[in-house]
Amino acid sequence: MTPVRGLVQSLKGWLGKPIATADSDPQRFFGTLYALPNPDPILRQMGQADQVYLSIMADAHVMGEVRSVRGSFRAQEFRLTVGDKDDAAAAAALDLCREWLGNQQPNAVADWLEVMWQMTTSIFTGYKVHELVWEVVDGKYLPTQVLDRPNRRFKFDVNGAPLLISKGNFQGVPVEPYQFEVSRNMATTDNPYGIALLSSCFWPWTFKTGGWRYFVKYCERHGLPWPVARYPAGTPESEQQQLADALGGMIEAGYLVAQEGTGVELLVPNSSGGKLPQQSLIDLCNREMSKALTSQAMVGEQLDVGARAASDTAKDRQDEVHDADRDIAAGSMNRILAWITRFNFGDGVAPPTLEFYKRETAGKARAETYQIAVNLGAKPSRKAMLDELDMPAAEDDADALLPATASNLQPAPTAKPQIKADFTALQGFSFAKAAGMTEDEAMQLAADAADQAIEDHMIAPVYSMLVQFEQDGKTLAEFQAALQDLVGEVDDEALREVIDRALTYSMLRGAATKAD
Repeated sequence: MTPVRGLVQSLKGWLGKPIATADSDPQRFFGTLYALPNPDPILRQMGQADQVYLSIMADAHVMGEVRSVRGSFRAQEFRLTVGDKDDAAAAAALDLCREWLGNQQPNAVADWLEVMWQMTTSIFTGYKVHELVWEVVDGKYLPTQVLDRPNRRFKFDVNGAPLLISKGNFQGVPVEPYQFEVSRNMATTDNPYGIALLSSCFWPWTFKTGGWRYFVKYCERHGLPWPVARYPAGTPESEQQQLADALGGMIEAGYLVAQEGTGVELLVPNSSGGKLPQQSLIDLCNREMSKALTSQAMVGEQLDVGARAASDTAKDRQDEVHDADRDIAAGSMNRILAWITRFNFGDGVAPPTLEFYKRETAGKARAETYQIAVNLGAKPSRKAMLDELDMPAAEDDADALLPATASNLQPAPTAKPQIKADFTALQGFSFAKAAGMTEDEAMQLAADAADQAIEDHMIAPVYSMLVQFEQDGKTLAEFQAALQDLVGEVDDEALREVIDRALTYSMLRGAATKAD
């Protein structure tokens, strides 16, 4: 037997047979046990994960961060894409799964997006389990119910397979893989239970709770000012007691009556450094929990920075974390879609896949992206662009917004002179760019065209009107009223400028006539 042939035979003997398994690990005393213990430190030390996690989740700061993550998740929509666009069976599987998601309510208390959010919450508790209840619907095998189950009902064996804990069997029994869908966060073969973010919040939450206790005690003891009375030396003890009783009733009464010579002052506690130690501890614990839950240091720590670059970097980081969280729900749903495809179309048919997306609104940056693609010779889909920008297509040409060209930009006959000038400038700029001029040259030509339009449509008519009103002996107020019909509303300063330009126009016109 040749060396190569012997190597191939040896390889065949080991195909599909892992050797570094848990039962061969000498440092794992539970290697031969049926159920793998959860290595989470909170579970191992306290054995009450559900109660502890619910207590942490009830914290106001933690709940605010959870609502932020949930809000980002619910802002997304989901869609299905075909597994193999060239396979008719894959297209049929896509239609079946779309119909299932569109017509089937997952359970009595939640919609599909809520079920997917429950799958995503495995980031907080390490894992999340949903039971699939299969039935035959119109000749198709479909899960008619998708029910979330408590984590305390499950353990995992050394291979990561779920074990259902039931009465009489606290070690758990195996279940079929299509009966329960397990969503996990950062799970490994050594830790199939995943990593719970709430476990990272345990100690900050514990110290914060203790900090609140002493902070409340401080406020109870030092929140009100301390009245201090000073009496002259030699005051009888009976009068001292009367003064003490009066101070005791001062808090409720709001006033004090004392004999002359008695001094009363209020002492208010004042801490150095701006914050009390208890308050600083609570703020520190909140920041630590924010970083664990959202991976956000800038918002969670309220840093004294206002740089736009730092803000953009923090937002990009937050978006990446949320995208990774949504991948957990997408992966779980894709495994369910794979079971539906396999049961109804057999092996070898590519199942559809679910993906999340956020519908973009019309924006300059995205529109410019399409314009750049067109300029580079690409031919992007007009329908796709309108769908992405959430802009409905026009029903006909009369309803359509057309580009700014000389053929479709015609000023109204009643337009004011300034509007006519702006239109002339726009035409001049468009024609100059079409003629191959640079942008600076085109802008200068547009400005000259606008000045000429103002002179033709405003200054010359104003000069003629001014001469006519002078000949007719009309007042300046009558001239101003007539001028408003020509150029629109003008104030005194604008009226003076127009008249000055009209007089300058008349002098220049006279000088040009004499020169001719």
